[in-house]
Amino acid sequence: MEKPTILQIPRRFTKQEWGGTESVILHTSQELARRGYEVRILTSDLLSAPGEEVVDGLKVCRFHGFYPRRGLSAEAKKQLNIRGGNYFCPGLFRALLTAKNLKAVHLHTGGLIGAMGRLAAKLRGVPYVISIHGGQADLPKEQMDQLLAPLQGTFNWGKILEILLRTNRVHADADAIISLGESERRKLKEQYPHTRVEVLPNGVDYRRFASADGAAFRKKYRLGNGPLILCVGSFHRQKNQMTLFEAFAGLRKTSMSDVKLILIGVVYDEAYFREISARAADSGLADSTLLLPNLPYDSPDLANAYAAADLFVLPSLYEPFGIVVLEAWSAKCPVICARTGGLADFGHDGDNLRFTDTSDAGALAEAIAELHFTPSLSARLAANGQKTAEACSWEAITEKLLNFYRKP
Repeated sequence: MEKPTILQIPRRFTKQEWGGTESVILHTSQELARRGYEVRILTSDLLSAPGEEVVDGLKVCRFHGFYPRRGLSAEAKKQLNIRGGNYFCPGLFRALLTAKNLKAVHLHTGGLIGAMGRLAAKLRGVPYVISIHGGQADLPKEQMDQLLAPLQGTFNWGKILEILLRTNRVHADADAIISLGESERRKLKEQYPHTRVEVLPNGVDYRRFASADGAAFRKKYRLGNGPLILCVGSFHRQKNQMTLFEAFAGLRKTSMSDVKLILIGVVYDEAYFREISARAADSGLADSTLLLPNLPYDSPDLANAYAAADLFVLPSLYEPFGIVVLEAWSAKCPVICARTGGLADFGHDGDNLRFTDTSDAGALAEAIAELHFTPSLSARLAANGQKTAEACSWEAITEKLLNFYRKP
């Protein structure tokens, strides 16, 4: 008897540019496979090459595509490849139409790729759901403007494809829209009042981070026994590592003169990464700042870094959810972040984390110093955070996800 097939449809999927969306797809797909489902990831060749490969036991099929726009520069295409862009892959649609024993289609993108998933599901009579990973309804205007900037001065000849495939119906016709936070859920429900819209938080590989070896990380990178501040997040301006660095530089001039900073993440914005590197060198803090760009997600160093850190700071100006917070909590590391996106729902100030204004280096430094000099508060945040993370296993998230795949 053939296994029922679930197709995961992200805009791209590559270990070289790993993020929260990829983590969600990987771990939920692995859990679905353990429960007897055939799971395939159909995606584009963005940041990769067309063809098939197996990634951590999952079959990934990538299809050649293009941007149906005239006038896109090489730099504009590069930015769209990384952070957004309406890519078209005819071969992906054929694969959607011919997949055997199809049970459900799970979209992780809208646009033309999402519209092909919608149409294929409708033609085949199976449910489809769409997960909102990037804060579509809750994204600040400044961030949206940055995403759209590469399209300025171009001509969208793909509008005819958008009309034919009905990209405007991807969310409205879905059997469910899955949001990462309550604020976004409410906004989406206002936009799509007749569609089921629910919150399903991200999960975490709790055991991996809870059992990590912090001492090994400190030894490998010769960090000593002093306090360590960790930030994990891709290098681009929304993640706001520069403000964290300024807070760190200020703290180095106080009684926290032995504190060190660790920044880990995929480099999406090379110019921004160079700015941070130059700032560390110019301030004389290069020896106290550890930069680990493009560290593979499955590297032991990633989990060990959380275990080594005394404090995790996520300075993002906007964060749809923040799986990295769950990872820090799993390692029993206290967290500081902004009250934004999904973090506002599962974070409780003074209980399992500390909220602060991460756009203000002074406020950020003050919050860091508070936790450093109040060990009882730091310990309480770490312990309660770990309890929060323990309840967010991928097993629990996948069990809830299966309910979305059933036709009402």
